[in-house]
Amino acid sequence: MKNNHYQLDKIVILSRHGIRTPLQNTLQFLEKVTPFKWPKWDHPYGYLTTRGGILEVYFGRYLSTWLEKHNIKLSKHNTELFVYSNSLQRTVATAQFMTAGAFAGYDIPIHHKYAIEKMDPIFDPSLQDDSTEFKNAVLRDIEEADKAANIFKSLAPAYETLSDILDYKHSKLYAEYKCDLADIPSELYFKKHEEPALLGPLAIGISAVDAFLLQYYSAFPKEQIAWGRLTSQEQWQQISAIRNQYINLVCHSKTLAKHSAALIINMINDLMLRDSKVNLLVGHDSTIASLLGALDFKDYQLPNQFEITPIGGKVALQRFRHLSTGEYFFKAEYIYQSFEQLHNGLALDDNNLPQHYQLHLENASVNNDGYYYWSDFEERIKSIKTSN
Repeated sequence: MKNNHYQLDKIVILSRHGIRTPLQNTLQFLEKVTPFKWPKWDHPYGYLTTRGGILEVYFGRYLSTWLEKHNIKLSKHNTELFVYSNSLQRTVATAQFMTAGAFAGYDIPIHHKYAIEKMDPIFDPSLQDDSTEFKNAVLRDIEEADKAANIFKSLAPAYETLSDILDYKHSKLYAEYKCDLADIPSELYFKKHEEPALLGPLAIGISAVDAFLLQYYSAFPKEQIAWGRLTSQEQWQQISAIRNQYINLVCHSKTLAKHSAALIINMINDLMLRDSKVNLLVGHDSTIASLLGALDFKDYQLPNQFEITPIGGKVALQRFRHLSTGEYFFKAEYIYQSFEQLHNGLALDDNNLPQHYQLHLENASVNNDGYYYWSDFEERIKSIKTSN
């Protein structure tokens, strides 16, 4: 790309929160799925950890340097920056640490709507419609995805590996179901004002895999990470597929994605009309997955990462102005830390740069320099905005 012909004009960065402790609602699975005792955490369930905060400071510092290279620098009035977070501890704290790293010494307001630990509807994947018609549309999406990629059958080896790590055959859950982990019945949980869920092997699997990933990213001693039973990259890749497929089916599939992402897309549309050049939104993996699904981005695999929505990762939606013609163009990147970078926890600098991966749109054309036309992306946003 001929980047010197383009000036970054405006950017919306949608970030997943940083490293947290396991979620309270996963304990029902975690305590029953293995005879082993889970390690203790120093923070309440679902909270950003101290290490998570430090890594966000590093990431913030990198982002400010990266923006300066694109000729965007905060003035003393800091009117170029707008920060908005979901009203949970882990998202507000992520925004605080990130902005402290990016703009130390500036008085940056972190906007959030509610008292801490109350979900903001903009970031809330809970259902607003639990009609039979809507549920059937979601079930069709899941069936079509499975038919296209044979998802449930292809996960069988991953469930075997996870079962071995957990020693599932000696667990309370096995005593209850008396079948392999993969054969536990699946059910779509679909209730208004609550998050949809694929109960069964996927829900159990994502809870366990999430806990292992958080242990690894938090640099627990090797013998505490999955009790020393998760020792190879192949195992990590295999069991991470369970987490990725859950995210794809519950958050990224078209019907649920458009439903969940409507408010965040409205906000992004509004931010593009404001004066602030840099807009930082902090939410969750479900926020990112639903946004990418609703806006019809192509499927992707992030290099050097097993997760499709890595913790602390940021999707940067960028508007560029062509210097000669004044025309606007669009580019999207996933900026994230690799699997090993999160584990090592080192500062981000020229010797330890985060990963950049360009995201691509379905059914959209690019110019000769590889940029999408802004007008096309704008129409895509408006089509979701008006359909909800």
